[in-house]
Amino acid sequence: MKNWSRIVLVAFVLLGATLSFGYWSLNQFDTVFENLSASYVAISPLVRELPTTATTTPVTATSTSSGQATSTPITAEASSTPIIVQDDKIDPNFKLVFSPKGDSVYIGCTYEISWLNSTTIKSLEATLIDAGTRKPAGPIASGLAKENNIEANSQSLKWKVGVVWPGEYFISILNVNGVATDERSQKFRINVIPRELSEKEQKNLCEETGGNLF
Repeated sequence: MKNWSRIVLVAFVLLGATLSFGYWSLNQFDTVFENLSASYVAISPLVRELPTTATTTPVTATSTSSGQATSTPITAEASSTPIIVQDDKIDPNFKLVFSPKGDSVYIGCTYEISWLNSTTIKSLEATLIDAGTRKPAGPIASGLAKENNIEANSQSLKWKVGVVWPGEYFISILNVNGVATDERSQKFRINVIPRELSEKEQKNLCEETGGNLF
């Protein structure tokens, strides 16, 4: 009877030890898996947030001086220098010639506008400009047409001064033979012919300033 009691006691002790070891082993596995999960969670955001960097491949130039080939890196830089394109459609040879005597003209008198140019002038765009306000006088008021067709044998333009406010003006030429230009005359004064003058006196006054009365 005592032998059976000892056998049962030993069996219970061994069974208890086996159960305790199994429980301890399961706890160890759970701890290991929890640590691995925590490490993965901590590392994953860092991996996703890593910035990407662009890489550039340097360009090299090969030199064969002194019988040996050498490679020199070339750095390409963006240039911020503006590119200036010169307009070759502006006529640089055109020169306006208009200089009335005494730098004065009279309303109603006709004057000759001429120019210096290396080619024949076929068309010309002219405008009378107020020297003070810098505003153009219309072709009807000024008597100076904006677009003028020039005859090949004349190469000059007749201008009968229109009825504008007396004051300082200049003539501006913006287009010659369809080509843009920026030429202007010197300033001159437009005056009114006194009404009390006779026709002969008016004619003399026009001629004295380099014009004609007709």
